[in-house]
Amino acid sequence: MPRVGMELLGGAAGGVVGATVLGSFGYLLGSATVGCDECLVVAVAGTAAGALIGIPVGTYGGGRFMNGRGRLGATVAGSMVGWGATLLGLSLANSGGSDAPAAVNIALFVLPVVGASVGFELSHANALQQEAAAPQAHTPGVRLLPVATYSDKGPRLALLGSF
Repeated sequence: MPRVGMELLGGAAGGVVGATVLGSFGYLLGSATVGCDECLVVAVAGTAAGALIGIPVGTYGGGRFMNGRGRLGATVAGSMVGWGATLLGLSLANSGGSDAPAAVNIALFVLPVVGASVGFELSHANALQQEAAAPQAHTPGVRLLPVATYSDKGPRLALLGSF
């Protein structure tokens, strides 16, 4: 499976798990504190928070699992761009007096996962460029350097080696 596929799968799974866990926590917290009239509002807030956290974390985990070198901050930023595109798309699709088909509304929720994956991949490419530009470490092998020194017995010439 390619790394991008694992990122998309991880982002989707992270979003579902995060939304389920925090949504359930919000529902249980809301039903115990504010009563069941407003517990749906707290559950929706928990679900949204879980998806906001779960998608980039799942994408980052999937990318790192496949030996990617992307950054979490870029993954979160890409996910936020995707959420913005989702909200913009929902507002445009449902404006004008008629609602968009449910399939269109559901399909727009793929954008945060795609944005998170794009953010991870862009930061992965940046990390590879930085590694390529970094000075190379000591290469294995034999290295010999001429050395000139002076002691109480006079000048000396020698070879200094590393293996």
